Amino acid sequence: MQRRADKPSTPRPPRPPAKPRADEPADFKPSGLGRSSDEELMLRTQRGDRQAFSMLYERYSTSVLSYLYRMMGNLDDVESIAQEVFLRAFRFAPSYRYPQKFATWLFAITRNLAINYARRRKRSPVRSVTELNLEGVDMSGDPCQIAARATDSVEKQEEIARVLKALDDLPTDLKEVIVLGVFQDLTYSEMAQITGTKAVTLRSRMFHGLKRLSRQVGGPQEPPNPAP
Repeated sequence: MQRRADKPSTPRPPRPPAKPRADEPADFKPSGLGRSSDEELMLRTQRGDRQAFSMLYERYSTSVLSYLYRMMGNLDDVESIAQEVFLRAFRFAPSYRYPQKFATWLFAITRNLAINYARRRKRSPVRSVTELNLEGVDMSGDPCQIAARATDSVEKQEEIARVLKALDDLPTDLKEVIVLGVFQDLTYSEMAQITGTKAVTLRSRMFHGLKRLSRQVGGPQEPPNPAP
């Protein structure tokens, strides 16, 4: 009995490429993590890429910790609060919306945690620093330790320590705008997103905060000019 020839199968058409989500760039392509922007790393994180989030942690852990020390003081549990910042950032990664600036989103989480913790302890949530050429200096510890790390000049160390101590006498709202605008290098627009306060009000706080600080330490102190 002669076997019938098998009928040739019809090839399936190729699947169309997946459409990009509405909140991410259409031309987003995988690249080395070290070359990815913060915002691209957050897109990867939303897809479950833990290594991408580890990169964000490496980029921002020092800034978050420094910010918390200046907001809350040299508390034993500041480091655990910093860890909670990143735990929450990872947990709520789906709430991030591209192309929002990642730093703004992260510092909003940091600020809220610090304020909630301070309310529980019934203490001022904000300590801050002003423009003393301390870029890249570890801001943890007391003012004298910070000053010693910043410069070898004894005279300059005394000036830095004096200013940092004087900041403790400023009202919370004035301290906050200084630490966000000067040492976190955020614009008034970014600070407005984080604090919910209008940029014009933040500008006024920056001016009056540094003016009062100048009077307390006995020297001229011109307000910095973050971008709009």
